[in-house]
Amino acid sequence: MEQQQVTDGESDLDVEFEEKCQHIFNLFDADGDGQLTEEEILKGYHMFEMNPTPEELKETMEALDIDHSGTVDFKEFKTLMRRIDQEEERMREKKQVTEAFKKLDRRKRGYLDKRQFTMVVNGAKKSGAEPKFKKDEIDEFFKAVDTNGDGKIDLEEFVEAFTGDQDAFASVRKPEYELQEEQDTAQQEEKQQ
Repeated sequence: MEQQQVTDGESDLDVEFEEKCQHIFNLFDADGDGQLTEEEILKGYHMFEMNPTPEELKETMEALDIDHSGTVDFKEFKTLMRRIDQEEERMREKKQVTEAFKKLDRRKRGYLDKRQFTMVVNGAKKSGAEPKFKKDEIDEFFKAVDTNGDGKIDLEEFVEAFTGDQDAFASVRKPEYELQEEQDTAQQEEKQQ
């Protein structure tokens, strides 16, 4: 495999990911032709001590073979590897948020009440001179996270709020430009005084 040079805009992580993908692809590509056949993918599974059923192998090929050529090239393989990495990262995040929830749920009730949630949200806000969230802001955050409206935030709601596809706080958080405008206005007022 050729060593790749880091180009402008390309991070070390990108190069590392590319090298990891190329290494795994080369392990699977037994004949070195740059294309993975179903047989090579099956052997690759076996290298990792995995034994897919014929149906699972077929599903893998269908998922990987984006151009429907009957084989999988490096670009197609890399696309799948990126998805796998993203899913693994998502699972790590969910695990971390789950652990955080368990620490916050000291009474082991399986939910956080508004008082506990207030401590979570205010604890997440940077300490120092910056003020804590106002009660009405906490109420809006709580309502956004408490998706079933039962007055409690359970583990599922907590995890979804902090790791889900939808930003649970988007509806109550001010856009960056509004925050910047407020900060600019405050600075101007300070200068005038």
